[in-house]
Amino acid sequence: MEETTPHTLHVDSIRSDLNRIVDEWLHLHFRLAAVLVAIAFLVESSMAFFIVNSEILTTTITRYIIKYIVLPTCLSVLCLLAAHLTIRAKHITHQTKIYTMSLIFVLICTIYYTAHGAFVSIYALYAFAIFLTTTYANFKLTGLTSIISLGSLIVSELFFYWDSDKISVFADPNRLVDFLVALSILAGCSIVCSITIQYEQRKNEASLRREVERELLKESMLFDELTGAYNRKALHNELRLLEQATPSNPLVFGIADIDHFKSVNDLYGHQVGDLCLVEFACVLCEYFGESSVFRYGGDEFCLILKNTTIDKALLLCERAQARLRRVEFDGLPELKPTACFGLTEYVESDDIPHFFNQADEALYEAKKVRNAIRVYHLPSGTPGNFRVLPPDVRS
Repeated sequence: MEETTPHTLHVDSIRSDLNRIVDEWLHLHFRLAAVLVAIAFLVESSMAFFIVNSEILTTTITRYIIKYIVLPTCLSVLCLLAAHLTIRAKHITHQTKIYTMSLIFVLICTIYYTAHGAFVSIYALYAFAIFLTTTYANFKLTGLTSIISLGSLIVSELFFYWDSDKISVFADPNRLVDFLVALSILAGCSIVCSITIQYEQRKNEASLRREVERELLKESMLFDELTGAYNRKALHNELRLLEQATPSNPLVFGIADIDHFKSVNDLYGHQVGDLCLVEFACVLCEYFGESSVFRYGGDEFCLILKNTTIDKALLLCERAQARLRRVEFDGLPELKPTACFGLTEYVESDDIPHFFNQADEALYEAKKVRNAIRVYHLPSGTPGNFRVLPPDVRS
């Protein structure tokens, strides 16, 4: 199973943002198709007004309206309806929705190109359909859209004569030249879009790498290099967040340090002292969770225990003390470090910034007795005093 780390979560968040942008473009893609249909209807209606009042009309008004306005509009609306249902469908993958919308846009272009084949310039709609796929940054999608657009243009031009005024490319050299130019322009659009996608993908990958590097740097600034626990900066950040959002669940703040740690450094050297700190941090993380342990400085570690009652925190401290006493150091069987804990429990009237002072006072009392735990307790109307871990809780 792939390990989940803070920076991988950040990368997933970036990818989620990119997917959200693509999803927004998908809906805009649909709206552009709807705008195309609306504009086409207005243009066809305007043309019909002038044509039926001129001498160039070669059929009945009813037939003209049905053939060049009603049918193309109805078919296009059906395409829009199919695209709308596809986009809203929950069981269809996002990738399928993108492909469906892109190909439906091509189909709408084919409907109008076929209905008004006398105007060869309408081929530009296909170029529009191809360009709209570049935002998805998908080579296969753009390639498929390009191929289908070229194929639709060829089939419509050579085999469909919906417009009675349309001249065959084989009967008119100018028409043939226009047709070949249209094919060349669409092929050029496909190449340009493919190059654009290549650079867009490289730009996105570079941006993603920079975000990952920035997040890794940001994370590294929040960790203690020696022990791997969170550092003082991370502690201040967490306390600031707690102050901004008053905790509604049980919360315990604690400070722990190794008994007579200076003596360990003096007797065994700083290298052994560093090993003691690393082992102590590992024990704390084992019982309190990695996200709850902060190295404040020296051998002092702070604990922020969310959703934890004071009784549960006491049990965890006792177990951590017992576990620390079982730690063995190669060549130093006599070295059995112990630790003291000072705890304070959050109550509704508490001020978050005072957490540290309260826990520090409790730790000061605990340091008077080796391997002790003290809880800061302030009954209403009395000075601060401290509670010792009940005998029935200690092992």
